[in-house]
Amino acid sequence: MTTVKIDIDMIGAAITAAEDLASSIDSQSAAARSASPISLPSLADGTVGKKSQWIRDHLEDLTTRRDLAILLDTKGTGSASYTVVNDTLSGVKEMLGQELADSVSDLDHKTDPDEIARITAMLETWNKDGDVMSSMFLKLGPDGTVGAMANISSLMGYGGSGDPDAFSDLAERLRTGLSTASNDPGFPAEEFGRDLVRYSVVPLLTDEEQRAFAENFPSGMNGANILTFLMQDTNYHDDFLLGAARTLDDFEQMSKDGMLDASGWYNHNGHGPLDTGREGGWYDDPMAAIMHNFGENPQAGLTFFTEDPDRQKFYFNDRSWEADGYGGISHAVEGIGTDATNLKNHAEDTTGLVSRFLDQVANSPGFNAEDATAASPHIADLLKFYMPAVDSALRNGPAEGDGTSGPFSLDHFGDFDHYPVLFTDDLDSLMSVAMSTQDGTQSIAEGVGGFQKTQLNNIAAELAANPDDPNLRTELRDILQRNASLQGFTEYTVGTVEIEGAADRDAQRQAYIDLVSDAAGMVPLPGADQLGEVGGKLLDYGWSQATELGTNAAGDSWASEEAGATDNAEKRAEAGSNRLKVDTFLSLVESGVIPRDEVPDHWFKNGRLIGVGDIPPEQMGSYTQSAMNGVNDYATNYDLEGAYRESFESFYQPAK
Repeated sequence: MTTVKIDIDMIGAAITAAEDLASSIDSQSAAARSASPISLPSLADGTVGKKSQWIRDHLEDLTTRRDLAILLDTKGTGSASYTVVNDTLSGVKEMLGQELADSVSDLDHKTDPDEIARITAMLETWNKDGDVMSSMFLKLGPDGTVGAMANISSLMGYGGSGDPDAFSDLAERLRTGLSTASNDPGFPAEEFGRDLVRYSVVPLLTDEEQRAFAENFPSGMNGANILTFLMQDTNYHDDFLLGAARTLDDFEQMSKDGMLDASGWYNHNGHGPLDTGREGGWYDDPMAAIMHNFGENPQAGLTFFTEDPDRQKFYFNDRSWEADGYGGISHAVEGIGTDATNLKNHAEDTTGLVSRFLDQVANSPGFNAEDATAASPHIADLLKFYMPAVDSALRNGPAEGDGTSGPFSLDHFGDFDHYPVLFTDDLDSLMSVAMSTQDGTQSIAEGVGGFQKTQLNNIAAELAANPDDPNLRTELRDILQRNASLQGFTEYTVGTVEIEGAADRDAQRQAYIDLVSDAAGMVPLPGADQLGEVGGKLLDYGWSQATELGTNAAGDSWASEEAGATDNAEKRAEAGSNRLKVDTFLSLVESGVIPRDEVPDHWFKNGRLIGVGDIPPEQMGSYTQSAMNGVNDYATNYDLEGAYRESFESFYQPAK
């Protein structure tokens, strides 16, 4: 055995000196290299450079021992001793974690504010170190972890021994540390996640466990608040998440037919001082927090929903999510349904899950534009990702049915072995929620603009390869008609919802129209360059991710009271058909169907072919006529405008 005695001031001075020495070596080395007329690699990557790095590498060793000594020096003597078999860094880290666990467990209303600040600072230093955090939480155990959070919550609720914000910071550091521990090799992640839920949800404990817990930790009625808070870190290991989710699912299934179901228990226990972002007076919903985790950890989410298929019906159809505005469950399915690994390895399960979710959630009583705005960006991203399925449902999809996955093929777009089936009766509800926020509306605009332009580009590329094919002209008309349907439907929807930050319905509709044009302009011409070989190579599921307008792309147009849109369907159809005529012309030029030397000069700016957004509104009519002069060999003005108007007006309605 070895006894180690540490003088805290002396080791602190050694740490400072080592830091200063390493910095001095690096700065002197940089100065020498800068002054030298020849290369001096040894100063950077050779002997000298390695010395400064060696010093930095060993700072962790010194820092670990200093912090352990600080925790052991409970009487404030300025030094501490410990006895170990081998005085190694890993051994000291294990001891540090255990001492941190004891310090957290000992917190009470008598704890000095300086002590709380010291523990918080030490956790900030070490809560991303797997060795220290694994040791700490193994010492605490799941019961001790929940107990510590209950203690902190109680101190926050009653004012504690200082500023409640200090306890809030401490709780956040502990949550990060638990996430770190869950990812450490050898940590019993699944078991810990399971028991963490059990000690948070009292009905899952035996009478004996309840008595033991109550003897050691403060009692309270806020287990759902504690569990929701802990599950809001989205970096937990998949095994930890599955252990927690399966156990909480057991509780939800067990209680659903009882006198007090899970939501009722959460309502009683889902209020507390730990900050969970709760708004509107609703209770905390820990399962919703776990669902957000599945959105960020989609492979674990797919496992959860497919290992027991009954869970899909329960969480998509039977369970209500009003407490969090459907944000968690929508985030989960967005993450699962758009994950490249899930789609590569489990395409049928993944796309079938998406179909069932969109069908079942659309009919949930609380799923509407007023109460489910938290779901808006997630539903919108999901619909953007699968915009071809939205288009297919709008054009000729079944009104209703059981959610499923099936083969999907679309001319001038691509073929998929597995793709979600959407139903027309669900589209109004889904699109209304998706477009109930600015972020959601932008995602839909990106999906619509990207999808429209991709098809148009691809048929233009085919026309370039087969300019005499008579069938392609008919197919061009069909694409334009499809585009009109989709444009009309989404323009109608954005005029029916209230979007925060928009001056009025016309402002938000005009902002949406502008976004669609901007998104269409981002798709490279011809589309085959980025989105697959036309008529051949399978387009990737994530084709829509190629169109990202960026944050706040709509700018001030949301709030503009100078409405550029109109509720007149005939005028909107004219504006839309003009845009598509110009888009068609530009696609045919870029693909080489229309030779560039035949294009009038006003279509170029600084040698670059302009886009729709570059055309001044007052000149749109003349540009449209010029465009049709070039397109006439492939489609007449009547071909394009007739198809567009008929389809657009059948789906477009005035804003409500």
